[in-house]
Amino acid sequence: MKPGVILVNVSRGALIDTAALIEALKSGHLGGVAPDIYEEEERVFFEYLSGTVLQDDLLARMLTFPNVLITAHQAFLTHEALMDIARAPLG
Repeated sequence: MKPGVILVNVSRGALIDTAALIEALKSGHLGGVAPDIYEEEERVFFEYLSGTVLQDDLLARMLTFPNVLITAHQAFLTHEALMDIARAPLG
């Protein structure tokens, strides 16, 4: 990737090596990251955890960067996507 690029991932969490991503952010090679998906999201994003210590060290480290915007798997939340989901056959 070119230096300073901003990486956006709305696909699959496993496409990103989070440890390598953190190193690229620390070195300044990446200009920013906007993941809407995180490989370990089921343990973090779908529960109310405000009163607990975040156990995911990689996610905790990513949250310290000012050039990282993490959303909780919301990219699918469009009218078109929801209509496609509703029309999809079950099974």
